[in-house]
Amino acid sequence: MSDGERQRTIAKCRSCSSAYAVDVWDDGTIRPIGRTNCDCGLNDFEIIGDSSDTIALYGGN
Repeated sequence: MSDGERQRTIAKCRSCSSAYAVDVWDDGTIRPIGRTNCDCGLNDFEIIGDSSDTIALYGGN
């Protein structure tokens, strides 16, 4: 990925296992789409499945 790009995929919270659609940024940061944290209050996510299953690639504009 180029600077400012992100991939969209599915990840789960490492604490409560809730699943979310997420953006994975080129620096490895994983953030749920449309929210800051998981409903349990934490912000520690693990991608579910193979990272090649990402659903889209977006530029940083």
